[in-house]
Amino acid sequence: MSSTPAYGSGRLAQGLGGAAVAGHPISALAGVAALEAGGNAVDACLAMAASDWTAMPDMCGPGGDLFALWTDANGAVHAVNGAGPAPSAYVHPSSEAERAGLCLIPGAPAAFEYLAGNAGRLGRTAALAPAIALARRGVAVSARFDRQLQALRDGALRQKLAAAHGGALPKPGERFVLPGLADSLAEWSQRGPGAALGAACADWATQGARVTAQEACAFAVERETPLALAFGAWTIYGQPPMSQSVATLASLGIAGADTVRETDTAHRTHMLIEAYKRAFSELDGLGGGHEPAAHAAAMLGAANMRAKRESIGHRASQGPAMVRNYGETTQVAAVDAAGGVCTLIHSLYRPFGGRCLAANGWLSNDRGASFSTGANAPAPGKRPRHTLVGILMRHPEDGIWACGTPGAQAQTQTNLQIAVGLMRDASNPAAAVAAPRWSFLGDDQIAVEASMPRETLDALVDKGHRLALRPPADWLMGSIGLAGVRNGLKIAVADHRREALALAF
Repeated sequence: MSSTPAYGSGRLAQGLGGAAVAGHPISALAGVAALEAGGNAVDACLAMAASDWTAMPDMCGPGGDLFALWTDANGAVHAVNGAGPAPSAYVHPSSEAERAGLCLIPGAPAAFEYLAGNAGRLGRTAALAPAIALARRGVAVSARFDRQLQALRDGALRQKLAAAHGGALPKPGERFVLPGLADSLAEWSQRGPGAALGAACADWATQGARVTAQEACAFAVERETPLALAFGAWTIYGQPPMSQSVATLASLGIAGADTVRETDTAHRTHMLIEAYKRAFSELDGLGGGHEPAAHAAAMLGAANMRAKRESIGHRASQGPAMVRNYGETTQVAAVDAAGGVCTLIHSLYRPFGGRCLAANGWLSNDRGASFSTGANAPAPGKRPRHTLVGILMRHPEDGIWACGTPGAQAQTQTNLQIAVGLMRDASNPAAAVAAPRWSFLGDDQIAVEASMPRETLDALVDKGHRLALRPPADWLMGSIGLAGVRNGLKIAVADHRREALALAF
C-alpha cells in the first residue's frame, strides 16, 4: 500500500479518490491499496475477498462461493454468481456427522478468475498479492475468531489447526495461519487455480466429500443480467437466481412508495414486515431446474406485487415458517475514482464449511445444507437456493450505492431496511446502517433490536406482532458493508455490529 493516508476511516469514510469497506480491517486496507494503484471497484473487492480467505477462514475461502454485482465503465450493471452445483455423485447426507458430504463444487475460483480477467483492471496477480503476503505472515486471532475456534468440536479439523500452531489452538492476540494457503495462492497467481483446486478436491475426497477435481476444474461462470426493479426515480438491482435477492426487490415492490415515504415509523415497519412475509413465502417455488428466472420475474410482476400489497391489513399476519441459521459469510464493497461500484459476497456457508482442510490450506464448503424440499430439494447437478445477496441502487441525484451483509436467510430483509433508509435520506448513509433493525422469524414473530424506540415497539405489539428483543447493535442483525458515490464524494460505511472497517482517501 502507498504512503498516502486514508483521511476517512472507521464506520463512515469519505474521500475523493475512492472508498472501500470489508468485514475485517486488514482486508479493507487491501481494498484501498488496489484503488490507489489505479484499480477499479472490482479490483478492490477481489483484493479484499482474497485477504478475507486468510483473515476470516471460518467464513469464506477459495473452496466456497463468490457472488459479485458491479457497474462497468459505461455504467451498466452486471452480476456473477459463483455458486457451483452438487457433484454428479452427490448423495444428500442423512446426519450432521456427514457434514463433509455437503460439499458442492466450489464456485469462488471460477468467479474470481472471471472478474479479474474481464471486469477488473489489475489482474489476478495484483488481486492475490495482499492475500499471499498475509497468509505467510498470519493474522492475530480476534475475539470473534476465537469464539469460532473454540466452538470447533474435537475432530480432524481442530486437530490439524492445533498441530499447525504447536499443538494448541492460538489464543486471542496470537498468530494464526492456514498451513499451505500462501503457497497454493502463489501458484494460483502464476498459473491459475486449476492445480490448487484439483489438489484440494482430491484431499477433501479422502475426508468424505464427493466433488471430483475434474468436475470442479470444469466449472465456469458467465456474466449475467441482474434483476432490476424500477421504484420511482430509483432503480434497484439484485443478483439473479439462484440468489434470493428477488425477495428484497419484491418486498419493496409490495410495500410500495407510500410506505417508504411514511413518517409513522411503526406503520412503515409493519408494512415492510408484512410485505417481506409475502415475498418470502413465494421463495418456495424458486428452485434449480424449475425455471428460476421465470419464477423471479413473476414475483416482480406489477400485478402480483400490487395484489399482495392490497392483502396487507392493520394486524400482523401469520407468515411462513422460516428456518433460521446464522451461517458465517462476509462481504466487501468499494467505489472507485470514476464512480464505479461493486459489492462482493462470499462464503463457505456454516462456520469452517464442511470442515475438511486440505494440505494446501483450502477448506471445503458445506453449501449442500442450503437444500430443503420441493423445488429446492437436493439432486446431483443442482444448485440450491442461495442465501448470498448483493444489492445495487441508482438514482439520478442521490447517487449509486452497493451493499450486502452476512446473515443467512436474514440477508434479504437486512438489505431491504438499508435500501429503504437510503431512499428516505441518501445524504446520511451512516444513519441507514446504524438504525435499529428488525428480523422476521416466522409466523407472527419478529426479532427487534432493543434500541428501537419504545413507542415503535409498543405500536408493533398493538398490531399483533410478537417481539423477540435482541440487544442493541446485535451481531445477529447482520453487518452491512455499503459503498457509493453522491455528488462526487466517495463514501463507505461499515456496520458497527461487527468488526468491519471503512476506508477512503
